[in-house]
Amino acid sequence: MRVRVYFCKEPEAGQRIGRQALDTIYDLVWESELKNVITIGRIWLRFQDEAMPFGRALKDGRPHEKIAPGDVIQAGDEYFMVMQVGVKKVELKEG
Repeated sequence: MRVRVYFCKEPEAGQRIGRQALDTIYDLVWESELKNVITIGRIWLRFQDEAMPFGRALKDGRPHEKIAPGDVIQAGDEYFMVMQVGVKKVELKEG
């Protein structure tokens, strides 16, 4: 399963995001193909607690160092918004 983590550049991005927003207000900071089944909660915990949770990041000039509310985790075709505690599944708007 391909997993991507996007950090939000704008803290007031809101709960609804579109595909275009992933290119404009979000930075792709990590991407990997995971062979073992892993839950989104475990990915969130790793980014919450560790400085380099899965190795080197794709981008060094990130808007923040640790995962924060408003950031997005993509697992396959599903997208999850990081909340204060945990993650919430979100639908991407087309266009």
